[in-house]
Amino acid sequence: MSKEEINELKGTHIHAKYNEQVNPKNQGNPFIEALPSRVDISQFIDVLYSTPPLDSKYNTFSVEDRLEFVQQIRPDFWLPLPSHYEKYRNLYSMIKIGYQSRNPMYAIYNRQFSIGWEKIYKVGVDENGANLAGNVHTAQSLAEIAINGYGKTQIYERMLIQLFPQVIHHNRYQERALTQTQLVWLKVECPYNKSVGTFCKIFYFEVDKLLGSQFYERFAEKPGTIDKLVIRMISTVAQVNLGVLVIDEIQRIQKAYSGGEDNMIDFITQLVNTLGVPVILIGSFKALYLFKDSLANTRKCLPNGYAENISGYMLKDSWEWNHFIENLWDLQYTKTYTEITQEIKNKMHYYSMGIPDIAVKLFMHVQSRIIVNGGEERIRLSDIREVAERSLNMVQPIFNRIRSGDPLAYKELDDIKPDWVPLNGYIKEASHRISVHGSLAKDHARILQEKRKEEILSKLNEFAQQLVQDSTEAEDLVNKVYNASSGMGDITLMFSQIARLVVDKSEYPKKISNKSKKSVEELPKYKRSKKVKPELATDDIRYVVQLGYSKGLTTEEALEEKGYIREVNELHNLIVL
Repeated sequence: MSKEEINELKGTHIHAKYNEQVNPKNQGNPFIEALPSRVDISQFIDVLYSTPPLDSKYNTFSVEDRLEFVQQIRPDFWLPLPSHYEKYRNLYSMIKIGYQSRNPMYAIYNRQFSIGWEKIYKVGVDENGANLAGNVHTAQSLAEIAINGYGKTQIYERMLIQLFPQVIHHNRYQERALTQTQLVWLKVECPYNKSVGTFCKIFYFEVDKLLGSQFYERFAEKPGTIDKLVIRMISTVAQVNLGVLVIDEIQRIQKAYSGGEDNMIDFITQLVNTLGVPVILIGSFKALYLFKDSLANTRKCLPNGYAENISGYMLKDSWEWNHFIENLWDLQYTKTYTEITQEIKNKMHYYSMGIPDIAVKLFMHVQSRIIVNGGEERIRLSDIREVAERSLNMVQPIFNRIRSGDPLAYKELDDIKPDWVPLNGYIKEASHRISVHGSLAKDHARILQEKRKEEILSKLNEFAQQLVQDSTEAEDLVNKVYNASSGMGDITLMFSQIARLVVDKSEYPKKISNKSKKSVEELPKYKRSKKVKPELATDDIRYVVQLGYSKGLTTEEALEEKGYIREVNELHNLIVL
């Protein structure tokens, strides 16, 4: 494609320039080598940080000019955070890993086109994850679920637009002709209350807009089942060598239109498993129904590497909130600059609930009021309160219900905070990685502790029942040891403590006998037939411990030597999400 033709298309187009790769799995793959090099966190912040025009002379401008600057805060202010860089790391890795199984220089890549994507889709993948062509795809997927106003869409838009080209055109690679178009990323917004079919039409439209192709004309208006729609879309995605598909506003896919949430999960799963294209789902808390109501489906169908980020509002005492509000507060166009105080931070958090978008709007409204009113133009706590209660009066009743702990508010206001009753169970049972941030982190930590408690008690109980016959006695031992450390003790040590209790209990009658020996000797002696004390079995816990004592070992060391106590690493995967 000529430079003139490229200039007529949307998005950022470049001609491929190949970069040397350190990872052997990425070497010899033009789709990976053509990607830009990874940036470090300093470069990341420099590229993504943005602010409206700010100069001390602006504070002397007319009221109307300064109000115009205030209105520029929301579209121009963007503050990269460390958590954003983690998202960039994951995104960059997802794109590279997704291309590892799609190397145009390999015969298996071209074999898939020869077989046909319809056949590959119908057959699916085998127990090893290989499709009909024998290709095992390496794609990973991610769901980014966050409170409305968190800026989740902006995070990915800014990273993709500013750190990645959208289209790369290949001509030659290693002295071989390679006429390929590589669509590095595509963001598609779900239509409101529409179907998977409508989503596919939007996908074709966006691809045609970027590449000047005619997929919409060829596929969009053709009737067909969801399976047919998926097959056509998979074929299109394969032809354009898509690096990552970002699906925004995923909560808009409704059961009534999509034929059920299972269809949506299946639709996404087929894109990932059949073709190997990473998918990022972005949505509000309402989107959680796609996962929590389809848990059985996600557990058996979602690919390895699938993960979720669930983010709530920023906590008042968190580093992120303080960093955010301090940087925002610098953007003052009033005649008098008001220094930020802890009281101001707390008041801004109270009326914005730590939601970035609400905080920015509140700050803009406060400044506008101060500028219009004239005078000294100093921001006071009373101004923040009055503006919040007047200009943001639609959200304050909602915030008040959340602050009051109204349990019904969570079901009615699930864009602010999800209903934790069903979500708790989902997080506890999900087998994939779930990261929880912000205000939800405390709730999530509690859930993890509950999950850890159940698994630890189960393992301790299983161990105790090998030492004592009575299940009630075993349960008493477990609870005694677990409660002694409130569940925070080392699990290996808890195994040892249970064993110690069992040994001590078995030796207790012997100690009582020794204490009463003297009084027994004073009684008349009768000759009794000598009873032979049975020897302890070599696998008996008492024998193991006593043998260990003779070697100078502790109870824990003796049990570890015999293999009765498991290493912590063996249990690590059982107690961590």
